[in-house]
Amino acid sequence: MPLARAEKTVQITVKLPKKQYDALKKYAASKHLSMADIVRAFVQKGMSVEAYTEEIDFITAIIRQEIKIAIDGLSNRLAGLASKDLIMSAASYYSTIAIIADLIDTNRYTTFREIEKKARRLAVDYVKMKLTDAEKLFLSGNALDQSIEHLRGGDTDVDPDL
Repeated sequence: MPLARAEKTVQITVKLPKKQYDALKKYAASKHLSMADIVRAFVQKGMSVEAYTEEIDFITAIIRQEIKIAIDGLSNRLAGLASKDLIMSAASYYSTIAIIADLIDTNRYTTFREIEKKARRLAVDYVKMKLTDAEKLFLSGNALDQSIEHLRGGDTDVDPDL
């Protein structure tokens, strides 16, 4: 690693602790190089590491930004899919209730298409509810009865939260 002869050099003086000087001298001897060559190599290596660290910080910031963009897009997609799944699930729930109620009720006066359409409306309304309101709805016996009547086409005074 000797210095190229054509390159212009400048002399500097560096003071080192005795232990560090002895270790540097021993290292130079083991590599069969002058202490000046070893010091130049260490300085070059240190400067390269510093530049590398700065590049890594810059690249890391870019990678983090790209990952955030990708994750934000995926989480928005997942939220949309979950919302659609909730609507379908709630529609199935209300349709099932209506079908069971229709099978038991001999005085039915609605079609399956009407039941399904009303069930979808109820499902969308359900998805728009706050979680606590949705829990209250499912725990309330009156709300269930009102939902069944509404799906059958009966009572029009259905709870506005439905």
